[in-house]
Amino acid sequence: MSDNKFVSKIKLEQYYKGDKNWIKHSNCFSEHWIDSDFQIKLLGYLDNRIDLAQVIFYHHKKNSISWLNSKVPALDNLTPLDCLNDEILTNRLKVCLMRSPI
Repeated sequence: MSDNKFVSKIKLEQYYKGDKNWIKHSNCFSEHWIDSDFQIKLLGYLDNRIDLAQVIFYHHKKNSISWLNSKVPALDNLTPLDCLNDEILTNRLKVCLMRSPI
């Protein structure tokens, strides 16, 4: 159970169906990853979580790093970076990304 200071109103993380679904989803975006300088920089912001980096880059391209620092309504106005230090919030971020249109 998370003991973070962020109280969720939406509780998007309740829809997280497990790592198997996330891995299947994130693998769909690996072909868009070419290890460019920008992508390597993005990966650094995400603590080398390639799965998150690939999906975020696909959806936000060159705006990925600024998106990481933007308050996202679907994340209860947390930034994606706010979500990285807590498992429940990371699951919230993953659900948000899985619900983004492809």
